[in-house]
Amino acid sequence: MATKITAEDRDLIIKIAKLFLDSPYQFGWNGDLPWDPTDCSRFVQVILQNVWITVERNSAMQWEQFSSTWNMHTDLSKAEVWDLLFYKNTYESKNEITHVAFYMWNNEMIGASWKKVQISKIDKYWKEHFKWVWKLSLFTKDYSKTKANKNYDRLSNKEEINKIRTLKAVNAVIAVLTSTWGDLPSKYQDISADYAKKLRNSYPDARKLEPEQAKKVYQSVVDMLSYSWKFAWYAEQKKYEELANYLRKKFWLQ
Repeated sequence: MATKITAEDRDLIIKIAKLFLDSPYQFGWNGDLPWDPTDCSRFVQVILQNVWITVERNSAMQWEQFSSTWNMHTDLSKAEVWDLLFYKNTYESKNEITHVAFYMWNNEMIGASWKKVQISKIDKYWKEHFKWVWKLSLFTKDYSKTKANKNYDRLSNKEEINKIRTLKAVNAVIAVLTSTWGDLPSKYQDISADYAKKLRNSYPDARKLEPEQAKKVYQSVVDMLSYSWKFAWYAEQKKYEELANYLRKKFWLQ
């Protein structure tokens, strides 16, 4: 574990964060890989997890987590690379703190906002909504340079990430076809059970996932349907398209 955060350490966390550039912004989603949907606080949480630091899930809770420390200040000119920037009232909410991002350099920050993870100038809008800077030094004892380098290498490996994403997609499909099997009309149940069995046979590492939020899992299978068709026999693809259309209509999915 580190006893001091160096300039090299700060640059490493930004390098990890940059791997997530252009990942789509989706409020409330829990992506943990580059190109997964994410929101501002989940992005911060995932980047910090990759250097062995644990923070709360949303920006208001993160703010509460840090606000009792002496590591907060309001002077943006003294912000250092990788410090957290907290913003207030960027959308209507019961919580004052509604946005969080990492400070970079030259009056720039990196975070998930608007449509994607992006680098933004701290312009007039962000200065108007700025609340606090949180100093990185609070979690010096938790930071692991070894873990950070290992995870940077992992996240940089596109082949490995594609394998993980494929398995996650298969798991999402299996979760819908099995965990929600009872929600389907009887004429679709045999189709869904057969498809899940074939996926498990093709991907021995796949497992049944109980969805925390059914709608997100339903959306996952619909989003990935064109990709998952390749796992099906040609003669059966129309059945799976019909099943996806049923799920779209029933759960008001895109």
